[in-house]
Amino acid sequence: MDTTRMLDDLISDYSIPRNIRKNIQIAKLKLSQDKGNLDVRAATSISTLDEIVNDPNTPGHARTLIYTIMGKLEILQKKASSVH
Repeated sequence: MDTTRMLDDLISDYSIPRNIRKNIQIAKLKLSQDKGNLDVRAATSISTLDEIVNDPNTPGHARTLIYTIMGKLEILQKKASSVH
């Protein structure tokens, strides 16, 4: 999945504070769990990423990439919810 690769890029970016990278890892784990519907997993990841974006310690370049990821997840969420 393209979004998980983008999340991995953020997790490995050491210019991002450790607590922010940890929360990005949590968002990735929520998305990649095997249990639960994909639309619900995407929504919980979006919620976590939204908290990260609103954190004043999040660097601008990370914030931009997170917004891109959130957009991709919203599309994925809509596709997954229309299947049900």
